[in-house]
Amino acid sequence: MAWVYDMRQELLSNSESSGTLATRIRTVAGVLGQCELFGLNIYQTRNVLQLAGLPSRAAEDPDFPISIETEVSALSILLQQTSTEGQSLSGATIEMFSAVGINYYGILGLAMQHASSVSRALEVLFAYPQLCWGHCRILMTRDDASVRMRVTLDVPVSGEGTDAETQEAYLVTRDLMAVNHLIGDVIENMMAPTAVSLPFPDPGISFHAYHWLPCPVSFDADVAEIVFPAAILDAVPVFAGDLAFRRYDKIAQAFAALLDDEEDLATRSQRLIWAYSPPPDRDRLANMLNISTRTLSRQLKECGTSYNKLLRQVQLERAMKYLNDTGMSVAKIADHLGYSEPGAFTRAFQRWVGASPLAWRNSQGKHR
Repeated sequence: MAWVYDMRQELLSNSESSGTLATRIRTVAGVLGQCELFGLNIYQTRNVLQLAGLPSRAAEDPDFPISIETEVSALSILLQQTSTEGQSLSGATIEMFSAVGINYYGILGLAMQHASSVSRALEVLFAYPQLCWGHCRILMTRDDASVRMRVTLDVPVSGEGTDAETQEAYLVTRDLMAVNHLIGDVIENMMAPTAVSLPFPDPGISFHAYHWLPCPVSFDADVAEIVFPAAILDAVPVFAGDLAFRRYDKIAQAFAALLDDEEDLATRSQRLIWAYSPPPDRDRLANMLNISTRTLSRQLKECGTSYNKLLRQVQLERAMKYLNDTGMSVAKIADHLGYSEPGAFTRAFQRWVGASPLAWRNSQGKHR
């Protein structure tokens, strides 16, 4: 299993530890959940997915795998299409994610709740990042008085939707709030943070941080950080229990592993082609599947298909979505699909449907 897990030793034994919530193993569930939090209906959610290059059917399949780049692009488009009604993005994110508790994390949350200590619960969190849909690295430093958890973006920002600063403000603030609430729910808020800082603009007098966080909050700071008393890592979760913990931890491990597996090679291959824009070439796809290029071709043939057929199906559906549902130019669509120049895309599309991209768009009533 491709775990991204830096906290291999007990957190209490180190003065500094680092773990990441970001992993390349993703599903669309994280995007769907955030669309729901922003109040989008199913049609608006499908539009966000389509603009990010995903099929609309992904809105009905929470386990649909996507790349982390596509996920960040979708979230950027989501931010562009929603309004915080004059509230700064950091303030709105703090308010919104105050309602997101450990129950949102399913089996991962259950394992954390039954851990023997907060430090063990955090080890579980960083062991299965594919179950928490985060985007940041958490650097923890510990001394006799406090535990500082610094939050830094651990993924590249998207070129779509909002600007890089807006994306960073949202993703960092969201992950900071997630860590705060996960710890709080594990110990039922028996120990609160002592300070929070964010390197983003002050929301102003209309935002009352004390409504959402039980400690001083500083904006325009040098770093994004949440500070707890040193004793937090020793704190025992309310539902701590070895048998229950081992059971839920085992299920979490199995569920994380399932994200790598699909029904057959053709389905797995097509979903991976969908997940990346531009899509992976044949050699890269084989490497993702941990098989040789020759084995990939042979097994796809046994499934009644081929890499080229799967690629054509995905590229055609993706091209039609862009042409029909967006105002993107043919040149930009060609770039998104991985063509070296617009003419190559135009010739391929002509072979697929018997009409040029512009002619097909006009035939759909999309005169742009």
